[in-house]
Amino acid sequence: MKLSKNFSIKELTRSSTALRLGIENTPNEQQLVNLTALSCCILQPVREKWGRVDINSGLRVLELNRAIKSGDKSQHVQGQAADLEAPAVSNFDLARWMSEELDFDQLILEFYTPGDPASGWVHCSYRNDGDNRKEILTASRKDGKVVYDQGLNA
Repeated sequence: MKLSKNFSIKELTRSSTALRLGIENTPNEQQLVNLTALSCCILQPVREKWGRVDINSGLRVLELNRAIKSGDKSQHVQGQAADLEAPAVSNFDLARWMSEELDFDQLILEFYTPGDPASGWVHCSYRNDGDNRKEILTASRKDGKVVYDQGLNA
């Protein structure tokens, strides 16, 4: 099933963890609506600008989200978020372009290492109720803990 011109439900629900643990990562009606909006308003514009887009994580039903030890309030659970990369551009430049060109709820440049353009990934969420915060963060590890700083830091 297509969610946008270039994105399918399969891409946004694929999970090796779900397969390994026998978890059914199938969206309900509201999650499907949210995944469609995410695909049309975030992923498709990235694809049109940068070409191939790799989805590392999209929908994670609550059982799957808990299995990977992520918080219950993750927007992945609602089908509102994806972790992505576009091989044609560094993850920092992708995050910067997205922050300037797209409407989004939250944009996080996760675990990017300056000088290594393929390091990390970009997390982006979208709320189709029009209440997008445009929050921009950078995630990194310090002393073994994940910390979030405001803005894009390379």
